[in-house]
Amino acid sequence: MLVRSGCILLFFFMLNVNINIGFCFKTASPDMVLVKGGTFRMGSTGGGGLAEETPVHRVTLGGFHMGKYEVTQKEWQRVMGNNPSFFKGDNRPVSDIDWYDAVKYCNKRSKMEGLTPCYTGSGDEIICNFAADGYRLPTEAEWEYAAVGGRKSRNYLYSGSNNVDEVAWYERNSGFKPHPVGLLKPNELGIYDMSGNVWEWCWEWYDAGYYSKGPSENPRGPASPVDVKERSYRGGGCCGRKIFLRSAARFSQSASFKRFDMGFRMVKKASAKLPGDMVLVEGGPFKMGSEDGGDRGPVRPVTVRAFYIGKYEVTQEEWYNSMGYNPSFIQGALCPVDRVRWWDVLEYCNKLSREQGLTPCYTIDGETVTCNFAADGFRLPTEAEWEFACRGGAESKDFKYSGSNKAEEVGWYVKNTGFLPQPVGQLKPNELGIYDMSGNVMEWCWDWYDRDYYRNRPAKDPEGPSTGIRRVARGGGIFRPASLMECSFRNCEKPHCSGAGFGFRLARTVKDDL
Repeated sequence: MLVRSGCILLFFFMLNVNINIGFCFKTASPDMVLVKGGTFRMGSTGGGGLAEETPVHRVTLGGFHMGKYEVTQKEWQRVMGNNPSFFKGDNRPVSDIDWYDAVKYCNKRSKMEGLTPCYTGSGDEIICNFAADGYRLPTEAEWEYAAVGGRKSRNYLYSGSNNVDEVAWYERNSGFKPHPVGLLKPNELGIYDMSGNVWEWCWEWYDAGYYSKGPSENPRGPASPVDVKERSYRGGGCCGRKIFLRSAARFSQSASFKRFDMGFRMVKKASAKLPGDMVLVEGGPFKMGSEDGGDRGPVRPVTVRAFYIGKYEVTQEEWYNSMGYNPSFIQGALCPVDRVRWWDVLEYCNKLSREQGLTPCYTIDGETVTCNFAADGFRLPTEAEWEFACRGGAESKDFKYSGSNKAEEVGWYVKNTGFLPQPVGQLKPNELGIYDMSGNVMEWCWDWYDRDYYRNRPAKDPEGPSTGIRRVARGGGIFRPASLMECSFRNCEKPHCSGAGFGFRLARTVKDDL
């Protein structure tokens, strides 16, 4: 009777699938957790670790989204129209699926949600487009990084605890069947059941010796089978022993292998949501420079594209979180970082971009650097972008300083600071809601400095001279008089200089998918 009712319900579901499925998935998305990028020690030499879990090695990953739960039977049935699981239950993880089944589900669900599928090809020739915005299986490195808690890791043996019974359904407490997802304690990231319940398929071909030869940044496994023609899977299962449930434990099976405790969870490219406080500066024309002449003239119209710029100068806390040190002479978490070289800032921008799953803007080869302004990563503003934002963009009221004609209303400078850096965002913002573009710290820009550049600069999106000795810096600071805080004022310094009072704020190019 139950089976017949289930078939009837499924029959009516399938009758309506073409009408309802698009609506359901366009308006709903699965529970996913942002796993911020970072560096961790992958592998194990203790806790029962096996040879294929060595050597322990440092791996750096970009950010990604991961399923808060294993994919459930309810989710599977909505997409695939069937339920292969032996132990039925809407909120139990789907099981009895092989690696190919999981790949098909990811692609089909991606299409239903208007996303670009990650997988193309068939059989052993399936390839993954990691740049696509659809759903996919995690790599082993992504899986383990999320299992240990990412940046929030407390180095537990299992995912979320050293007490396996707190976090996992396994041979001693499961009754040898999968349980509804999310009933036990989550790990540090709020992800459930990464230890136990069902085993979880990963993307790559399995290679027992991969840890000794794989790349240290975003490893994705061998391009083809090595010793065995098997795919990786992780996490233990409801019938697994404790040793199998360790976050570092590795296993493999044929891609066509199915069992009542084999399932998966999805990952997805990090969304383009802007981390931190940034302001959209709509592009447009403005008159750049000053009638005062010198290196600020002649005044000519310049048009800049739309871009994002930091609402605040990058703080010491933000710098420390990515770089692991604080170069500032006088320290305060919410004060702008200073004493940073122009080269250090480029390194920070690229690192933060990778952490957020974005494409770095800078390519550095010794003393040569190029900027890809089409990339979606973080970068320094150009001098033109900086001045346009400082003046208030299209909302400009032509103030002398950024947001006012009174220096003390908007800026920290030599007369009101006691030579001490101040926490960002305390004074009046400018017309765009941006703080401290006049005062606090001098801000590095992208451009090489050329005293006569304004005479020959392009009228659209100028990016500075192709060569030079010093890089542009703008905005005045706590050691400087009010005259250096004017929107049009230009300063410069050698890029290897790390003088006191030199900081920066971030910019990003506006992309269609942001």
